[in-house]
Amino acid sequence: MLFGAAAFAMAWAVTRAAVQSITIDEAVTYNIFVLNHRYLWYAANNHILNSTLMYGFTKLFGLSQFTARIPALIGAALYISAAYRLCRLLRTSLFVELTVFMCLVFNPFIFDYLVAARGYGLALGFLMWAIVFFAEAYTSERSLFMACAISSACAGMSVNANFSFALVNLATMIVIIVSVEHLRPHHTFRLLAAGVLPGAVVVVALSGYALLHRHPGELIYGASSVAETFGGIVESSLFRNRFVWLKPFVFPVVGFTGFVWLGNLVRRRATAPSAFLGLGAAVIVVLTIALHLAAQTLFHLRLPKDRTALYFFPLFMIAAGALAAIPPPSRTGRYVRASFIGALVVMAAYFLFCLRLTYFKEWYWDADVQKTYEILSCLNREHQVTHVASTWEYRGPLNFYQLARPTSILEIDERFDPQQTQVYVVDPFHSPEVLEGKDLKIFYRAPATDLVLAANPQLADAYAEGPCINTVR
Repeated sequence: MLFGAAAFAMAWAVTRAAVQSITIDEAVTYNIFVLNHRYLWYAANNHILNSTLMYGFTKLFGLSQFTARIPALIGAALYISAAYRLCRLLRTSLFVELTVFMCLVFNPFIFDYLVAARGYGLALGFLMWAIVFFAEAYTSERSLFMACAISSACAGMSVNANFSFALVNLATMIVIIVSVEHLRPHHTFRLLAAGVLPGAVVVVALSGYALLHRHPGELIYGASSVAETFGGIVESSLFRNRFVWLKPFVFPVVGFTGFVWLGNLVRRRATAPSAFLGLGAAVIVVLTIALHLAAQTLFHLRLPKDRTALYFFPLFMIAAGALAAIPPPSRTGRYVRASFIGALVVMAAYFLFCLRLTYFKEWYWDADVQKTYEILSCLNREHQVTHVASTWEYRGPLNFYQLARPTSILEIDERFDPQQTQVYVVDPFHSPEVLEGKDLKIFYRAPATDLVLAANPQLADAYAEGPCINTVR
């Protein structure tokens, strides 16, 4: 059953990658960096490992929203398989393992970035495998030094995928190295070589050029407080669900029952083989926060926020899963543990009801861009529309589709020219002023977002009477 859940998760990710409209950040990655062979450039929007792989896959298979997202799907495969292995390491009932897996994978905040053509999914997948390799070696007879070296390489690849994961990977490797030193003392040089060199080599090999050519003003997105960091994670994890009344209770109930269960275990001095995994994840969280606070104080860097804090939830769930896997030491403990597991079940169920197929929370406004481009293509064929302008939200994605499915439409610009622009793609909710003073008639409203198409009355009426009105029905 656990394997079936993993297979479904991967199938859902692949389906989403195929059907969802490309978004502005994904399109900018391709249009600016990949298309122009700048995939090794230092820029906030250029996630180097993702961009490099995107270049290879789009060259090999042609450009489409699916091929642009293949690197993200590789990240999804890494993350889902690592979550599967971690849940098996808990060595508890299938019910608990499945519940923890559902929480780890089907959190809508996490799942969006297992699909979007950004570097976050790859970074998360490699981070999880850095933990898995060492955790499996810790519980078996395999070489801890080899596991440390593999984890180091995975941590380096995670940093290559997204620089915002640098400190969490540093914290992870510190915890791993200290753990090996505790278990295998008096091998400090060998340990440091295994824990540092592989990661350093892969970072320098792939991201060295970007790091040598870094410049200020790029990595400025972030939070100003720890409360803002974790508030954003909770809000994104609970985005859009029919059971909205449950939203204020999901995380607090899991946290409360978890702390009560932890207190019961501490009082009874109970433990289990999986406890090391939960303790390690908790220490990584604390150390990562400490490193970010130090960077904020010393270098005025902002704290992680939203997608740049993505890794905190999986670490929280690893700790929660390990806690749930510990057998109860008493009859009272059975009830306390059952309440904690019940809270995790509610969280998993809530996440499942958040599953979405056609949009990302972060870029919801781009959900109808693919349909819009189909209409523009039809207008190009039927009414010789070649000059299109767009507000900033849609310009990048529309130009991506123009590259993927070429027509005679010229490059779409943000500038509206009353003498030349034939169709204007507009977000009237956020930019109502752009239609003022223009003799334009809205002839199409997107079904899910605020996107509208406007044109002169003659073209608008021709659309309503022609074949293009049936394009997206």
